[in-house]
Amino acid sequence: MEFVKPKTDDVFLMIDAALHYDPAATKGKEGIYQFNLLGDDGGVFQMIIEPEEARAIKGEEKDPSVVLTLAADDFKSLVAGSLNPTAAFMSGKLKIKGNMGLALKLQTVLNSFSF
Repeated sequence: MEFVKPKTDDVFLMIDAALHYDPAATKGKEGIYQFNLLGDDGGVFQMIIEPEEARAIKGEEKDPSVVLTLAADDFKSLVAGSLNPTAAFMSGKLKIKGNMGLALKLQTVLNSFSF
């Protein structure tokens, strides 16, 4: 039986739930992360981390602090922990614009979710 990756929308619903479940995981990582995901299951998504609340949404609600562009499948691998963000960036799979310091904190945020 072949493993089927979840849809990008579902991954962001899981991220949103995790952000609400453990607000401490995002302390000190405030900012607007925008993901421009390419491919069949792509789209624009944001992870909005503010001192009072953190959430993940589909679409663009606020001006992003950092924009990460990558294939939707690579994003799912990143969230699953099977793709290292630094390796993805160095190999050109991941493009980053904006606050690089914030982008570096993303891995610790993603690592706090255990999907």
